[in-house]
Amino acid sequence: MSRRGQAFLVHVLSVFAMAHGLLYTHKGSIDVTVVGKISQHPIKNVIVLYLTIQALTGSCACMMLSLTQDIFPSTRQYLHPLKRALSMVFLPMGFVVSSVYWSLLIFAPSLILIPVEISSTSSSPVHGLMRLPLLTDLAMHLAPFLSLLTDFALFEPKFSSRQMAIAPIMMIAYATVYAGALEYFAARNDFFPYPFLNASSLPIRLAIYVGTSCIGLWCLAFLNRLHSASR
Repeated sequence: MSRRGQAFLVHVLSVFAMAHGLLYTHKGSIDVTVVGKISQHPIKNVIVLYLTIQALTGSCACMMLSLTQDIFPSTRQYLHPLKRALSMVFLPMGFVVSSVYWSLLIFAPSLILIPVEISSTSSSPVHGLMRLPLLTDLAMHLAPFLSLLTDFALFEPKFSSRQMAIAPIMMIAYATVYAGALEYFAARNDFFPYPFLNASSLPIRLAIYVGTSCIGLWCLAFLNRLHSASR
């Protein structure tokens, strides 16, 4: 298979995988009631505050732009710069989402999964954690990072020194706006979308925001250096 054919296949599979995750978010509440203060607010009302959803949407947009260029090569000069700019943000974001989510899911699931009351035939509701089907979980919390990583490693040149100088500015600006939005809506709704933020004081939350931003920047720099060393 030609290089162009390989790229097309990777981009198609990536879009289909992430589209599965996006479609799942539009199905609405499943047969559960969220426990506590968050139960007063439908999940859909805060869905855009989940970094998972932002990484999923942004990564899917990158793959859609790539797929468009595969089908219509003449669009590359217009779409490729946009795709590269988005990749600088969503590649490291996907790494942050995957590393935080799977680590907490394995070692401290109550800090990442939403507490719910599951419908039961008995008179008393059953308390538990909102777990996703495995394929959906992988589509939402692993596919975005793996898709952009595969695309970057196999089909994209490394980021230039100029682009790497701009990347921290873009990521810090994004992180600042996102953290501000989280704090603003938490003040209004009296809850954060992630349980580990609800369990943290403001100084700890600030440390989390700064720490995850640094991890994202390190990831991008490491992958870019690894990319150049492998060529």
